[in-house]
Amino acid sequence: MAYAEYAVTEDWELTAIPDSVTDEEATMCEPFAAAVHSVRTSNIRLGDSVAVLGAGPIGLFTLQAARIAGAGKVLVSEPAPARAEAARKLGADEVIDPSSEDVVSRMVALTDGLGPDVVIDCAGVGPTLDQALTMTRRSGHVILVAVPWEKTSLSPVDWMAREIVLRTSFSSDPVDWRIALNLLQSGKATIEPMLSESSFIPLEGIQEAFEKLTKPSTQLQMIVKM
Repeated sequence: MAYAEYAVTEDWELTAIPDSVTDEEATMCEPFAAAVHSVRTSNIRLGDSVAVLGAGPIGLFTLQAARIAGAGKVLVSEPAPARAEAARKLGADEVIDPSSEDVVSRMVALTDGLGPDVVIDCAGVGPTLDQALTMTRRSGHVILVAVPWEKTSLSPVDWMAREIVLRTSFSSDPVDWRIALNLLQSGKATIEPMLSESSFIPLEGIQEAFEKLTKPSTQLQMIVKM
């Protein structure tokens, strides 16, 4: 039996990887645990409409976790074609290309003119946080999962009167790892649309891989093979 280790604050804990979980699935458990953590703290209720901004690995896992948590409709915003297609394969009700459509107007229209109940920002670039706050329905919840490394502008006048709740979700707790592993083991969640032949790279290819991931078009997830 293999083991995975992870850190939470200053505590370390080991958790066994079930025999039925593949090595590839185990390597994806960290982003899945982060997605599980964001959904568990998001106030998603049965039948809620959920918007996920960004369909990288965490966004795609968030899509799955939101559906498992009871979301009635899951909408995704993603400009990269390969990631958008993966979101469709994983059951997104609608995938919007923010480079060609007004994502806020489209999200509102797809939720009967009200806006999504919960918006989870897994992109964290440019205007996505402000878009999330603007598109959310009155008294809705916005969860910031992505880490915006640059300053981002917000327009509170567009959303504060609707009493939007904004919270952040960072990393994960041990229970999130256990839930992620259980969902992979049970088949309720999958990594299949995220991986392809080109997902596996040798150690010496790391630099090139990171450069490609800065502007993803066909890349979803990369795993280093030792």
